[in-house]
Amino acid sequence: MIKVKLQKVLLLIVLTGLLLNCPLQAVEWSEEEIEAMAKRAEATVQKAYDFLWQYRLEFDMADSIWDPKKTGMIGVEHTLLTTTLGNKNAKYLSTQPGWAAWVVRDLAHRGLWPRADVAITFSGSFPALNIAVLAALQELESDVHGVCSVGASSWGANCIGLSWPEMERLLREEDILNVGCSAVTLGGSGDRGGEWDDYAMKLALTAVKRSRLPFLKARNLRDSIKKRMNFYGETADYVCYINVGGNHASLGGGPLLRYHRGGWYFEQAGGKGNPNGVMDAFLEDGIPCLNMLMLAELNHKEKIVESRPR
Repeated sequence: MIKVKLQKVLLLIVLTGLLLNCPLQAVEWSEEEIEAMAKRAEATVQKAYDFLWQYRLEFDMADSIWDPKKTGMIGVEHTLLTTTLGNKNAKYLSTQPGWAAWVVRDLAHRGLWPRADVAITFSGSFPALNIAVLAALQELESDVHGVCSVGASSWGANCIGLSWPEMERLLREEDILNVGCSAVTLGGSGDRGGEWDDYAMKLALTAVKRSRLPFLKARNLRDSIKKRMNFYGETADYVCYINVGGNHASLGGGPLLRYHRGGWYFEQAGGKGNPNGVMDAFLEDGIPCLNMLMLAELNHKEKIVESRPR
């Protein structure tokens, strides 16, 4: 037992070193390799945009006024599946070229190796970022273990019949993506659609069914966090955890958003959640977490993409 615990401690030290850009490097990618992967990831994102725009056109869901770049990533202000208010400028920013390339470069420079286990959580609020992360992990040949949710903030993947889990299924069926999530939740308040009436819940459960993913049905927020952690298994098996959007179970409960900036976290945010979320669990065990939220501030810091739609 002592030997097993010691092995886990050593593994955590190695993994944390990798994600902190320490000399411990599992893979020394050449700059040529990294740039080739970054370019292919961006091409995958554009291919996904083109396909989903055509899908929207076919089913009369396209709107070139709100989505002038014809990305297929911009929803509407409100539908029955909308969970919270969203910032339209942030949604536009998320569709700009460069996010997928940034994830490739960032993880490759931090030593991520092929077949490394990466845990992810996606809400439906930033479908463009979801695609960018998957395109990057696809190029890096990561083993992806993910949970996605149906609910989305305004201007996200909130259209009836085209929630994020449904989008992801379509992209995988088209072989645009070959990695993705392996379980789905409702999302929203309590990660169980606490905002929705009976009819909206019926629509959400239809989206769950159409995703063709196992459903992690939660009684409450604590139950959702427990089910998610059971799904992920041992946190020490993972190199990092990536959160996209503001899923309640991922970021934890309470009146304040503790993980209130985008970028990497290497230790838990101050205070305690009510309850602590999935990200807290990974950070508590020393697993670095990339939080893809607060995009304007993250982009200003990292100079990832152009800030205006083009």
